[in-house]
Amino acid sequence: MGVKDEVKYVEIVYRGIFQKRLAKYIAEGIVYTAREMGRPALSFGRYGDSPERNGVPAKYYVGIGDNVNEEDLIGYSTRVEPDLVDAIIVLDDTLLKGVESWAWQGVQPINLKLKSNGTMLVTSTKRINELLKMIPKKDFNWTLGVVNTQPSFSGLWAFKDDLTMEKVWGGLAKLRPDIIDLDHLIKYVSKKQDADKRISTVKEAYSSVDYRTVMKGEGIDFVYNPPRLLTWQEMLEGTVIPAVPRGKRNELFKRGTTKFERPTVDFDICIKCKLCWIYCPDECFDETPDGYYDIAYDYCVGCGICADVCPVKDCIVMVDESMFTDYRRPYEMWKENKIKYKEWLKSVRQARKERVYVPGLGR
Repeated sequence: MGVKDEVKYVEIVYRGIFQKRLAKYIAEGIVYTAREMGRPALSFGRYGDSPERNGVPAKYYVGIGDNVNEEDLIGYSTRVEPDLVDAIIVLDDTLLKGVESWAWQGVQPINLKLKSNGTMLVTSTKRINELLKMIPKKDFNWTLGVVNTQPSFSGLWAFKDDLTMEKVWGGLAKLRPDIIDLDHLIKYVSKKQDADKRISTVKEAYSSVDYRTVMKGEGIDFVYNPPRLLTWQEMLEGTVIPAVPRGKRNELFKRGTTKFERPTVDFDICIKCKLCWIYCPDECFDETPDGYYDIAYDYCVGCGICADVCPVKDCIVMVDESMFTDYRRPYEMWKENKIKYKEWLKSVRQARKERVYVPGLGR
C-alpha cells in the first residue's frame, strides 16, 4: 500500500467569496478533529493565488493520513487537487448542477472525483430524491447525505456564524467516522466559544442527517467534455490572443455555474425598453427579431442587475437556480407555446425568495 492509499481526502465545494471563510473554517475543523484522533492532517485551497469572484464555484481540500507521517502527507498533497476524494461537502445545492471553477476545465460533474463507495454531504432543504434530479450517475454505489439547512452566505469581510460548520461536521461524523468521529469532534468543538450551543448543534446534526445509498446508475446523464488544450505544434507562433468575434461570446468562458438564482422573463408584459440588455455586465441578453431580449443562461451569473433595472413589476424575477434542470432559453419556450410558458413561469416563480444580502455590494 502506498501513500496514495493511506490518505483520505475531503473536497469542499463552495461559492467563491460568499462562502470562502465558511469553507475554510469547515476544513479547519476537520483538520483539528483528525489531529485530536492522532492523525496528521492538512487543508489547502484549490488555487494558490485564489482567483475567486462572487459566486464562482471554488474548492477546499482536506487530506488526512493513516499510517503516514506529516512530511509525506504534505509532499503528496502539494498539487492543484487530488485525483480522487473519499468525501465531498457541497455548501449550496445549486452547485449540484455542475461546477466550472476555472475557465479551461469546462463544466464538471459535482461528483467527478468521488471514489467508489464514497460520500457526498449537501446542505439543503430539499429531499434526497429531489437532489438526485441534479446529480450525475456513477458506475458504482455511493452515499448521499443531506444536512437540512439553508445555504449559508456571507461577504468577503463578514462571516455569518449560523452554526453551519457544526451542522456539517456533525453530518460528516455520522456518515464517515473513519474521517472524523463524534467523540473527537465534540472534544474539538468544546474548546470554542459558546461551546454548549455548538456541541448541541453537532449532536443534533449527527442524529438527524438524512442519507441513503445511491445505487449504480442512479441519477442523471451528464456529458463532460473537458476542453482540450492545444499542443505546441498547434499553437500560433509568438504571443497571439485571438479576439472574440464581434457579436459572439467566448465559448470557453461561460461562467453559468456561478449563479444560484436565474432571471425569468414575462415577455407578455415586457415593454422592450432595452435596459436589461444595456445593464447586463456579462452581455448575456440577445435582441430577438421582434425586439424582445432573450437570455443565454450559459453566460448569466445571476447577479440580478437586470431584475433591478427592469421598470415593469414582475417582468424579470430572480428564481432559485435549483428549480431548473437545463439552460433552455426562455424566449424559445415562450414562442413555442405562450399559454404553457405562462403556466410554467407561475410554477417556477413560487421559488422566488428574498435576495441574499451580501455586505459590500451596495444593496
